[in-house]
Amino acid sequence: MKFLFTLTFLTFCSVVFAQTTETKPTSRKEITKIHYYIFNGSASQDQLDFLRQDLAAIEFVSEVKIEYKPERNAGQIRLISKELAIASEGDKQFSPTIIKKTLINKGLTPAEYHSEIISTH
Repeated sequence: MKFLFTLTFLTFCSVVFAQTTETKPTSRKEITKIHYYIFNGSASQDQLDFLRQDLAAIEFVSEVKIEYKPERNAGQIRLISKELAIASEGDKQFSPTIIKKTLINKGLTPAEYHSEIISTH
């Protein structure tokens, strides 16, 4: 009888004090950001078109606009990214270093970068 009581008591304790797993939310917020990158260097319209295509192919990028002033050999990229809010350590997010690497690969000089959040859903 003592054995049955002890077994019941231990089972009860293990159920009562068991750790519960936290469930992750099924839907995460989508964050829309606009990124501005000023660059310098001489570029033809064809080079700018290729730059726009390369930037548009980057993950999370939804829109790319490039303004270029040939008389100043300078321009600005306006890029819109849409990504999910980070929920865990392994989640990916947009990195502005990709813009910088793309500019350098096209022979342009990155100058100044800033971004701002447009919306969260």
